[in-house]
Amino acid sequence: LTGSPCPECKGERLNRLSRSVRVSLKNKAALSLPELLRMEPDKLIETLGQLKLDRRGKAIATAILPEIEERLKFMGSVGLNYLCLERPTDTLSGGEAQRIRLASQLGTNLAGVLYVLDEPSIGLHARDNERLIQMLEALRDKGNTLLVVEHDDAIMERADNVIDLGPGAGIHGGKLLANGSLSQLKKNKNSLTGRYLNQSIAHPLHQSYRSLPSGKTKKETGQWMTLNKVTFRNLKNQTLHLPINRLIMVAGVSGAGKSTLIRDLLGPAIETAIKSETKKLTGSAFLKKRKDFATFYKEDQQKTSSPFEELINGDAFKKVIEVDQSPIGKTPRSTPATYLGAFDTIRTFFASLPESKIHGYKPGRFSFNTIGGRCETCKGAGRIKLEMDFLPDAYLPCDDCQGSRYSSELADITWKNKTIAEILALTFEEAAEFFNFHSQLKETMQLMVDTGLGYLTLGQSSPTLSGGEAQRLKLVTELAKGLQTYTERSRGIKPQNLYILEEPTIGLHLSDCEKLIHVLHRLVNQGHTVIVIEHHADLLAEADYLVEIGPEGGPNGGKILYQGNLKGILKNDQSPTRPYLVNKIT
Repeated sequence: LTGSPCPECKGERLNRLSRSVRVSLKNKAALSLPELLRMEPDKLIETLGQLKLDRRGKAIATAILPEIEERLKFMGSVGLNYLCLERPTDTLSGGEAQRIRLASQLGTNLAGVLYVLDEPSIGLHARDNERLIQMLEALRDKGNTLLVVEHDDAIMERADNVIDLGPGAGIHGGKLLANGSLSQLKKNKNSLTGRYLNQSIAHPLHQSYRSLPSGKTKKETGQWMTLNKVTFRNLKNQTLHLPINRLIMVAGVSGAGKSTLIRDLLGPAIETAIKSETKKLTGSAFLKKRKDFATFYKEDQQKTSSPFEELINGDAFKKVIEVDQSPIGKTPRSTPATYLGAFDTIRTFFASLPESKIHGYKPGRFSFNTIGGRCETCKGAGRIKLEMDFLPDAYLPCDDCQGSRYSSELADITWKNKTIAEILALTFEEAAEFFNFHSQLKETMQLMVDTGLGYLTLGQSSPTLSGGEAQRLKLVTELAKGLQTYTERSRGIKPQNLYILEEPTIGLHLSDCEKLIHVLHRLVNQGHTVIVIEHHADLLAEADYLVEIGPEGGPNGGKILYQGNLKGILKNDQSPTRPYLVNKIT
């Protein structure tokens, strides 16, 4: 939310000469490229149909215009006809960005092509997912072959052929369990996927939904948090009430304003209230304390003086912990242990051993990235790169360290009969047992196990992680930040944090979704408040409190359609989400 428009081009990005070029229209003023790009797809198609061209211009446009119209129509078919073409991509929601990528690839209208799609349903509401499936079926009917890597049950139900790998993940998987029709998959006793397709998750997993505090008045200071009269982007004069210490789900079609309300506004406002130690934070005070937001808001909004009237009870938390969709860094020298921050603690333990003190070793000595600790032959990479002419590079395990990454000098220093290299070779399942004497390390390792990543090793190279594994590693890293410190544990202090998660189900199998649900409930049981922006019906069906924003995306969205207990959504006829929850709620 930083930066301001360029004073030279006023945000149009082009130089003066390019901005001066205009196309003539029938009975209308000529338009420049930036003016055309400010239009929505349907409006642009209509405008391009009114071009005033000479013979040479018509010859040029004959080949170009149909291609432009085809791609613009695809934006409409995926439900993005409200987006202006100049919209910066970093302001798009996850679902909008995913559909833009699909429209660009699938709008070519080719035949006889093999399309390979990796989880195209990411970021899509169930209603938008139906549109996606129709698009994929239309491509198939044109004579194309589509190979889709997917967890979504609705897409699997419409597949002509299903390939299932398993039975577990990582070292527990790698076997071809099924390759045939969906009915064959459902009959396969070895298939975890078939089992979940046969019998979906029984809700609620927490046995019963947590009751909500009565009323939403300002007097109930410790029970409700309120963000009054929000006016920001497509949200207009909306008031949000959220119960504290509950599992809250935020639903709505892509682009409706979920991330804008929760991540872009509520999260920063609560952080400001915590830092200011104020129970009532006004919108004007928020802008004064958040200069970065104020600069952006001044350029983005002109109708109101502040993005909201006041935030009540935003100071009820120790801190705000946010988990978004951005990918983790995947460098070969990054490992789950380093990403989690657990490796710092492990190296400190090794440095405290008597043998280490005799040699004068500090924690840095036990890093495979520093001189003295690392194997100098492979420079701590554990493998040797072989550059091949005209072929991809090949890698071989280092002969000197045998892939351990460490110098031979550290082989004699052991902790509980294991060297630093052997500890990195432990799986998180093994590490949870190994570190049972250290409460914070054990809890961190157990979080990895609870989210279904127990099969990973502490020292596994980050580039080898799948998209789902990387997202869960990021989730565990953020959850670990909310664990009790040694001082808090010894004094019996239980901090109340606010967790904001955006689509944590990305890349997750249904069995992993069930594990994630248990983790979220455990956080709430510990006293935290959890807000999840999500489309996955099985997660929405676990909500103690549900907020839906809509009814559409962009300018036609931004309204809070419903906020209340889960069963109440079934009575809301305006809700686009309601039809997909009917069979999930008991």
